[in-house]
Amino acid sequence: MNHKSRNSLIFKFVSVFTLVSLPLFLLLFFSNTYAMNLVRDQVAQTNSSLLSGQMSHIDNKLSEINTYMFRLALQDPAVISLELQPRGSDEYLMTRIAAANTMEKDINYYSELGALFIYSAKTQDLVMTRANGSQIPQNKGTEDFIYEWMRSEGQAMKQEDGWKTLKVADIPCLIHVVKSGASLYVGSIIPIQSLAAPSNKVQLVADEQIIFFSEQAEPLTATTISPDYLHQLTGKILQTDKAFHTVEIPDKYLLVTNRSQVSNMIMTVLLPEKNVYRQLSLLQKLIYFLPFAIGCLLIINLVLLKKIVVNPIIRVVRAMRRIQEGDLQYRMPPSHSKELDLLSETFNTMSSEISSLKINVYEEHIKTQQAEIKHLQLQINPHFLLNSLNIAYNLIATKKSELAQKMIVHLMNYFRSMIRSPHKMVTIAEEMKQMDHYLQIHKMRFPLHFDYAIEMDDGVGELLIPSLIFQPFVENAIIHGMVMQEEGFHLKITCYAERATDTNGIWIQIEDNGNGFSESALQKFVTSGQSLEGAGNLGIQNVKQRLQAYYANEAKLVIGNRLEKGAIVRLFIPKK
Repeated sequence: MNHKSRNSLIFKFVSVFTLVSLPLFLLLFFSNTYAMNLVRDQVAQTNSSLLSGQMSHIDNKLSEINTYMFRLALQDPAVISLELQPRGSDEYLMTRIAAANTMEKDINYYSELGALFIYSAKTQDLVMTRANGSQIPQNKGTEDFIYEWMRSEGQAMKQEDGWKTLKVADIPCLIHVVKSGASLYVGSIIPIQSLAAPSNKVQLVADEQIIFFSEQAEPLTATTISPDYLHQLTGKILQTDKAFHTVEIPDKYLLVTNRSQVSNMIMTVLLPEKNVYRQLSLLQKLIYFLPFAIGCLLIINLVLLKKIVVNPIIRVVRAMRRIQEGDLQYRMPPSHSKELDLLSETFNTMSSEISSLKINVYEEHIKTQQAEIKHLQLQINPHFLLNSLNIAYNLIATKKSELAQKMIVHLMNYFRSMIRSPHKMVTIAEEMKQMDHYLQIHKMRFPLHFDYAIEMDDGVGELLIPSLIFQPFVENAIIHGMVMQEEGFHLKITCYAERATDTNGIWIQIEDNGNGFSESALQKFVTSGQSLEGAGNLGIQNVKQRLQAYYANEAKLVIGNRLEKGAIVRLFIPKK
């Protein structure tokens, strides 16, 4: 941005508006963010407390079942005797039935229990009892699975390991084993889904979910989350030990976690953030509405300020630019404001005075220019006239009357064109004819050393141009450029129409094979626009002034040297 743009009223008003509104918007944004974070943290804390209470309830249930398992393993006579009897004996069979009856009677006291079992490593026997309505299927496959698991892994479990997650018949369960004696083990199986039953879990709102995970973050209960987002969710659980944080799966959810103290389960609650902020819907709407309302008020204030103050000033600036561009007839309309109306009236008066002054100056300039043109027309080169008359005299003396008559006719027609009115617009054909008289005279003076050619495109001969507009360049070419050389001095005048589609005008080109312009003269003309050096300066300067008067900046004058030898002048005149 340039310096002028920074100093404009619009830029300053917008800058002030930005400086005032930006801190306000930032404050509102900070307040909104702070309020939303505060509500989210409070809801998370509440859910974390409820979840902690629920997990404590589950841990207490697990501890009760654990206590029962110790009592069964260490105090029940049937279980203790089972290890002492040899397998296959009647005593072993009776003891086994008694132990099974005890487990079948006790299992219904604990609603969470899915199954109880006794495994003897000594006799390689398994006694298993399934609770009524348990999710664990009662079939040979389930018993075989527990039997094989006890043989391979179950015996290695220690008391401090607590409850472990295990899939029994593809059902996620908690399993715990207590050792009784040297080779006897008492175990219990709890389907995790029973721990998440509606009667035990926290009261949920719409779209809220409770999910149990293992210590490897493997989901243990059903969920509606897609596998891709579930993988992202489990990654979040493993990465942090925070009680709650925000996840996007893909909508934003508040994730609250709590770990069991007696098992390797992780209990989580997924709460949509939209439900979190629903409790403060009115405050949230107000927080969102305030920046919008204040922004609208500031914009309305800015628009009114622009309409009342800035727009009238802009109208004054535009009016001044139109005056600067030359539209002196423009007048400012009256304003509804007293001060601005006085400014408009003063401006219009000033414009009228400038217009009158410029017309007077322009008229004086025209008169001065006409005097200079008249002076140029009367500035007849005495050497040219005397030499021409001397040639005519010699032709008469040598009895070459026809050539003498031809010389006098050319001389007479040339000077007749020179003294015509400077205001007259002539056709290109008439101007070229006048140049032909002038060049014929020079050709008769130097028959062996001078030649010329005049070429015109079809259709350009009837176009009007100011009289004597390019004659000074022809005179300069002969006076300063002609040299006596073996190939002679050749001068060519060409007139052709502009071939560009976006330009309408003609080009007049004068070129020769003479001395050409010096580098210093060309540099002076190109860089400063001053006239070339030499006697023809007045004529060239006059041509430039006349072109400016007739065509303003539409006309063009190009001066330079040819590539081979000599000078070239190109003059563009727009069609009027």
